[in-house]
Amino acid sequence: MNDQSNKVDYEQFIPRESGFIFKFVKKEGRFIHTFIEGKLIEKIGLKPESVVGKPLFEFLPAEQAIRKEVFYEIAWKGENINYEGCVGDTHYLAILNPIRRNGKTVEVIGTAIDITKEKEREKRIQQMEKLSVVGELAAGIAHEIRNPLTSLKGFAKIVKESVDQEDLAGYLDIMMDEMDRINQIVNEFMFIAKPNEHVHFQPTNINKLLQSCIVLMEPQANLKSIKIESNLESELFLNCDQNQIKQVLINLLQNAIEATDDRGNHIEVTLKEACEKNILILIKDKGCGISEKRHKRLFEPFYSTKEKGTGLGLITCKRIIDLHQGSIDIKSKQGEGTTIKLFLPSYSNADHTAVRHMVTS
Repeated sequence: MNDQSNKVDYEQFIPRESGFIFKFVKKEGRFIHTFIEGKLIEKIGLKPESVVGKPLFEFLPAEQAIRKEVFYEIAWKGENINYEGCVGDTHYLAILNPIRRNGKTVEVIGTAIDITKEKEREKRIQQMEKLSVVGELAAGIAHEIRNPLTSLKGFAKIVKESVDQEDLAGYLDIMMDEMDRINQIVNEFMFIAKPNEHVHFQPTNINKLLQSCIVLMEPQANLKSIKIESNLESELFLNCDQNQIKQVLINLLQNAIEATDDRGNHIEVTLKEACEKNILILIKDKGCGISEKRHKRLFEPFYSTKEKGTGLGLITCKRIIDLHQGSIDIKSKQGEGTTIKLFLPSYSNADHTAVRHMVTS
């Protein structure tokens, strides 16, 4: 390594606004920060005064501090090093540059750049690659599954009509229910593979659609003594595929019911204008919640928090919401419950009279 004995112009190291610069030295076996500056510091929840003059373990969780200390040690030995870090939902790329005089490192200058958007883009690409595989699989086997499934279900119905024993009739009911479940899974495969097929957008009274979904799910909620409380603003409209949005709402309401215990808890459903061009549908439960580890994987294909889940429900919901130019946000805390926010573009048309007389299925 060549010594760097000239005065360092720190300005050249300062990254764009979405980053920060920092310096540290090693004293008595500990790495002490002597300088830190940049807007990314605030984003990750730190302040310069909580970092400067402090070793790693005083302002970082032990696990992060141990990992970072390894990189700091490499830099202190004279090597330039790049590494990626993460604080909460913020990802960053850090670069450590040792400053050496007379063959020894006297300080290390580090820069960090926010790469959260790049990481999110990378994750979306990975998800799309997985979905592509799912699509190929669905296209290859869907018809082969459906054809024998239709025959099996038809014969099961015929056999049931001629069976007098209640226990055998019960077994046949279970068989037909399981065949319906297989067919539903095949349908989810097909939608993920080709979400744009059979989509019919039309002006829709979202209040009526949401209310119909609540009415449909109330018997299931009543079995657990759960009350669905709704607060729906009147006369809000979407340009949407009614069946697809209904599928999303039923799926999310069912998840909320399944996550809520039967001690008389309630589920809140709210519909309102989020702003001039968007509406918000909020579904909030006080159920078991989702751990942080599981939360990060919610929209991965085939990943499910349920014992018998296929891992296709939420990603199907997301595909539908994306298709409608909306967004879905899930906040959850284990043991406290889950809040889901759906943002969808509101329907806008100069002639609202015709829309108000529309019949919603």
